[in-house]
Amino acid sequence: MDAFIEKLVKRQKTSKDTLFSIGVVVAALIVVFGVIPLIPIVRNLWIFFLFLFAYLAYYLIRSRNIEFEYSLTNSELDVDKIIDQKKRKHVISVDCRDFEVMAKINSDKFTQDIKTIKNRIEAVSSMSSPDVYFAVFEDKGLKTVLFFEPNEKMIEVIARYIPRKLFR
Repeated sequence: MDAFIEKLVKRQKTSKDTLFSIGVVVAALIVVFGVIPLIPIVRNLWIFFLFLFAYLAYYLIRSRNIEFEYSLTNSELDVDKIIDQKKRKHVISVDCRDFEVMAKINSDKFTQDIKTIKNRIEAVSSMSSPDVYFAVFEDKGLKTVLFFEPNEKMIEVIARYIPRKLFR
């Protein structure tokens, strides 16, 4: 029997996102009201640049709205990044049978060796969420750690394929 499960996780806003938004707005205001009036050629197009930079600021701020979609088809896990509910980027596809270990991030299985893996994929709402799991596997010859938030159904299906490597 085939299993297909999807889950959507919205990334929480961080202080970095807030600072980015403030920085974009301040930069747009400085350019429109401080720089554009000083350039004689474009001074007559000031209102055009006002709308242009307002739209650009809006676009950049909205691009920080990120969601992650997990699709589990049998043992194949696909992770996609959805930006502002418009643009989808494929992050990774991995067969769960290739996982060396999968456990909650707050378990004793999250050792120092795993913490030092450089190739990291953080597809979570927040790293401080209590539902974050990690999975270690090899991707294109590099040891990789995936952080994600599977639901209980996903964990049950993954457990069918890696019962000795999954720690709840």
